[in-house]
Amino acid sequence: MANLILRNVSKAFGTTDVIKSVNLEVSHGEFVVFVGPSGCGKSTLLRLITGLEEVTDGQIIIEDRDVTYLKPSKREVAMVFQSYALFPHLTVAENIGFGLKLSKVPKDEISARVKEVASVLRVENLLARKPRQLSGGQRQRVAIGRSIIRQPKVFLFDEPLSNLDAALRVVMRIEITRLHQNLGATMIYVTHDQTEAMTLADRIVVLNEGRIEQVGSPLKLYENPINRFVAGFIGSPAMNFIKGTIDTDDNKMIARLGPYTMEINKPNLNQGMEIEVGIRPEHIAIVSPEEGILTAEVEIIEKLGVESMLYLKTEASEELLTVRTDPKHTIGTGDRLGLKLPESELHFFDQKGDLV
Repeated sequence: MANLILRNVSKAFGTTDVIKSVNLEVSHGEFVVFVGPSGCGKSTLLRLITGLEEVTDGQIIIEDRDVTYLKPSKREVAMVFQSYALFPHLTVAENIGFGLKLSKVPKDEISARVKEVASVLRVENLLARKPRQLSGGQRQRVAIGRSIIRQPKVFLFDEPLSNLDAALRVVMRIEITRLHQNLGATMIYVTHDQTEAMTLADRIVVLNEGRIEQVGSPLKLYENPINRFVAGFIGSPAMNFIKGTIDTDDNKMIARLGPYTMEINKPNLNQGMEIEVGIRPEHIAIVSPEEGILTAEVEIIEKLGVESMLYLKTEASEELLTVRTDPKHTIGTGDRLGLKLPESELHFFDQKGDLV
């Protein structure tokens, strides 16, 4: 196991700054997931850590050793790529043991370690096969095995499950979780998949345009996003946002949301302030139109078995509101509903997108 420290790490390609003064500390044995939209720099940051790209500025420290300008082979890290990158002419056993062979490790030791790793990944019955004879999940296990056998200080995963179908991704998420528990290794994982990030991570790092927006546990980021970007990016389906303004009426503070108003108790909001109110789909309460703060019309219903998603048209927002609800509801397309927005579940963001 090893800790990882990034100090003011930056990367520029020509005049384009891709990574902008990133600071991060990953503890021994921690599983950290990088998430963010396409082009945010998450894969580039991973390549800087592994040494496949050279930093423009800053320091990379692994197990208290400055590895900023060391070659990848000297950093004691292992990377699992999106494309499995297996040698098609080698067997599974030869692929797993390839790195040890390059390091001139004795054949008997290579054979013993290959069998040990194959047992951990449950591919011991596949050792004589070639990659073309394997399923996608089996190939990914072999690619992971090739990393494990080197006994690296840090494991790096670059969207390793994106080529797999939905059912196989679930299986491999469990496999990777089990692997982390068994090895107790420091792991950094890049993904654009919300479910992967929320289920795998000890901590999530949310990146945007080469900068870290927020770092925290999955639950912390979900419940307490620091700004609108994180609030909108973390969570599937995404948080609902409704634009409004702050006003007063009979000395009471109110939020005007389109033609609707709701009384709020938020001392740090000011008269005339333009805001966006955020609320998760599961926190919107469905009531009769007469009882609701907002009224809405059901436009689309997604029945997902364990739950249903309602997509609602309302005068409060140009965008459809998403409501997560019980699958046994009797609501139909075109129905008029009332909606309540519990203040305790609301997030208020200013025009800059900062949490108020």
